[in-house]
Amino acid sequence: MLPEFFRRHTPELLIAFFGLIFLVAAFGEVGGEAGAFLTSALDVALFVILAMLVYLATRHPAFRWLAVLWLLVVVAGLAAIATGFGAVAILPAEMLEAEEIDPETVDLALAAEVALLLLGALAAAFASLIGFSRRFRGWLAGYLPFDPDSLLHTVALVVILAMILIPPVPLLVAGVPPFLSETFLDLLLESGDLLANTVTLDAYTLFWTLIGSFFIAGAFVRRSPRETLKRLGLVRPTGKEIAFAVVAALVLVAAFHFIDMALAMLVGWLGLPVTDMEAVNLLFAGTLTLPGVIMASVAAGFGEEVSIRGLLQPRFGILLPALLFASLHAFQYSWDGLVSVFFAGILFAYIRRYTNTTTSAITHTVYDLVLFSMMLVGMSI
Repeated sequence: MLPEFFRRHTPELLIAFFGLIFLVAAFGEVGGEAGAFLTSALDVALFVILAMLVYLATRHPAFRWLAVLWLLVVVAGLAAIATGFGAVAILPAEMLEAEEIDPETVDLALAAEVALLLLGALAAAFASLIGFSRRFRGWLAGYLPFDPDSLLHTVALVVILAMILIPPVPLLVAGVPPFLSETFLDLLLESGDLLANTVTLDAYTLFWTLIGSFFIAGAFVRRSPRETLKRLGLVRPTGKEIAFAVVAALVLVAAFHFIDMALAMLVGWLGLPVTDMEAVNLLFAGTLTLPGVIMASVAAGFGEEVSIRGLLQPRFGILLPALLFASLHAFQYSWDGLVSVFFAGILFAYIRRYTNTTTSAITHTVYDLVLFSMMLVGMSI
């Protein structure tokens, strides 16, 4: 009786569970390890709730409007986050720390830049809503293996477009990735967050990303656990696949050493901002310990591959997930870095296509492991 109840009401139970986590993490006062664990679930909770509302819409039409409403909340939230971090990159630290701002002391050029940031985020958010257009979806369906009449695929398309278009706005307006801005790095140093236990945080992020991807793919709702693993492309790798992944990662590290230099030169020649690698090293300072390097590599490798290549690629092809993959790094890299991440995403996508998600995840993990290890050695010299 109990298993049947959970099977029939999995979406409602997951909405209640992740909704509670979201409320406690966002508005509660939980500190310590429990607080870090819950905070790591915030981003995933929004998307799991959205997916469950869409699944419920197949049972009752009223949930369709709830799903669309929640989707708009998610898109607005993405725009608000981008605007907030962009403002950190634009505004001086003393203005951010002030309890009240005297309008007479506000520089008009600075105000115009913040207004442009806000308008850019709103324009990107509204542009993502083109995913609601049946004509646009029908055109895309001619190239991609998704159903233009599926609410699930429509909602996923809008989310993908929003996450492609919105994150680069602060870089476009401020000219510097928010996480590499002097103000942001100063705030991190002052708060001591760079010295936080990043191993634990990365482990929590990986856990929630895998759990979220599992449920969004329909586990216990429309697929069995075995079917969900197959849908995500997660299999037990063979020895040959592991060897291929390791060799491919090492080849990619060597290749991107030259590709990144060429991209930096090209982007600089075009007059666009180039990624400040000293600032990148400072941003990742809390990760650059041996346990931190290992956990960050595993978290990024498996978390990003399962959620992007495993979950999205089978329905939305290679290009859109690769653009999303690059855009997710827009807060920490300039244009040369984003193009580099995009190329890497294309290569991981082809590994996923011709093997499986597990192999692409191992490749990604080893790739990041080598890069982080190089940063670790470089800082210790």
